[in-house]
Amino acid sequence: MAHGQWTEVEARAVLAALVKSGLPLERFARDRGITPQRIYWWKKKLADVPEPKRGGMALLPVSVAAAEPRRGEPVTVLLRSGHMVKVGRGFDEEAFARVVSLLERS
Repeated sequence: MAHGQWTEVEARAVLAALVKSGLPLERFARDRGITPQRIYWWKKKLADVPEPKRGGMALLPVSVAAAEPRRGEPVTVLLRSGHMVKVGRGFDEEAFARVVSLLERS
């Protein structure tokens, strides 16, 4: 274990060793050359943080919300006549063909 800053994994290992030893915190810390304040700090920091499951993964309940209809970006069609026509998702193909035909004639 590093002598500098501990990672959460290292801190959890020290806290588990403390519990397993059955020693008072101060004696455990002194025997290992650790300041008691460091152990107290990690105990407080990890008090509300659940310990990760073995393997680091867990199944959690989820709910799927209905997706909003996607609008999509309009498609811009540049005609030979120089006109630009923008059409969006779900456009009427027959109406679009009539508009293109009309614009190409002009």
